[in-house]
Amino acid sequence: MTAHAVDTTNAVTPLGPDSLLWKYFGDLRVYLLAPAAGIMQLMLPGLGAGVTQHSDFFNEPWERIFRSVPQIAGTVYDGPEALATAARVRDYHRDIKGIDADGRRYHALDPEIYFWAHATFIWAAIMTADIFDHRLSDEEKQRFYDEGKQWYRLYGISERPMPEDWYDFRAYFDRMCAERLAVTESAGWVVCQLDRPVEMRLPQVPEVVWRLFGTAFMHQYRLIAAGTMPPVLRERLGLPWGPLQRRQFRLRVALIRRVWPLLPERARYQPRALAGMARERASR
Repeated sequence: MTAHAVDTTNAVTPLGPDSLLWKYFGDLRVYLLAPAAGIMQLMLPGLGAGVTQHSDFFNEPWERIFRSVPQIAGTVYDGPEALATAARVRDYHRDIKGIDADGRRYHALDPEIYFWAHATFIWAAIMTADIFDHRLSDEEKQRFYDEGKQWYRLYGISERPMPEDWYDFRAYFDRMCAERLAVTESAGWVVCQLDRPVEMRLPQVPEVVWRLFGTAFMHQYRLIAAGTMPPVLRERLGLPWGPLQRRQFRLRVALIRRVWPLLPERARYQPRALAGMARERASR
């Protein structure tokens, strides 16, 4: 089997409304995990190089998120069309290749790189539930991960790097954080923007408004990133995490857990998720 060959040993079935990923990946709270997940993606040298060499990342950092997340959400919520959505997402990456900062060749469809990006999305969904909704049991985490494997198979990428179960996934994730992730140019730039967000203005936000409130907004994102990031990476990136930060983080988690269930569904879910939910209800 070649590096980018399709693994056809398992049936490919789109996820449905009975899955935990359906319940949580389209939850808007997943964006609270976006800073940590995005930085962890950029810390894999080949992935970080692909982003900086094949996009206008430093001028449009938010646009990458806003373009990518709805498409990836479609691989969960598009029902019968999820396979076609996954194929489009995969094929966006066919020509993303080059040499990283360490002089190593990379290709975005290398299973080692592609699965790491996918792993951060699985991790983000699990942590959204575990931190901001309720403490997950080991059984729920295993179920989440089994669904994450089913989700990954939609892309038709080799399963070679994919761990067998939740415990193997945790070991894989810890090993990647400890041994493979580095402070790449793009990851370091994002961390600097969490303190001095001159170049990371949110789209559609007027510059004068961003000058007044951008720093405070990004400091909140820095707090959430530090609170959700694996400790080994938090330390490597130099993100502050003392008693004050821990207390502030706990207060925000408690507030979100209390308020979120009171909001209407349309305020809690991404548009792609709402469309999938509406389609499922109409089909009953």
